[in-house]
Amino acid sequence: MSFEPEKPPGNAYGKYASLAFQMLGTILLFTWGGNKLDEWSGNKIPVWTLVLSLISIGASLYLFIRGARK
Repeated sequence: MSFEPEKPPGNAYGKYASLAFQMLGTILLFTWGGNKLDEWSGNKIPVWTLVLSLISIGASLYLFIRGARK
């Protein structure tokens, strides 16, 4: 018999919503930074935008999986 307090039911919803907003923010920030780097360097092909957006997607998925396991 355990006397641990139960977690409120809305706790999981808030946890996953915050993870989703964190993913969105990370992807948008890295993509914006890549776009600014491409503008600054004068690239005709958006190399930095592509590279940084793919890195941000990988990092976001890693953070999501790490956060969802807790």
